[in-house]
Amino acid sequence: MLTKEVIAQVAQRMGCYRKDARELLLQHFTAVLTEAAKRGEKVHLSGLGTFYPARSRKPTKSGVRRLTLKFKPAKPLLRQINQAAEGGRHETA
Repeated sequence: MLTKEVIAQVAQRMGCYRKDARELLLQHFTAVLTEAAKRGEKVHLSGLGTFYPARSRKPTKSGVRRLTLKFKPAKPLLRQINQAAEGGRHETA
């Protein structure tokens, strides 16, 4: 999915303008993630998963290991995704 498609669906589900959904997702949410990562904190969203800061494995040419952001999906989300994938798969005997 593209960003504009995600924003359109979020706006439709929230009953708000696309402009407001875009601001929420791309400005406010990313700002919260950025600030938490800089402090070394995890951001846990119940039912979605956890975003957490980690250092890159490979250092840059200057020897600095960059800070990256990783995501671990929540078990209920993984269950829903796997159930949807299994429901659409046809097995032959």
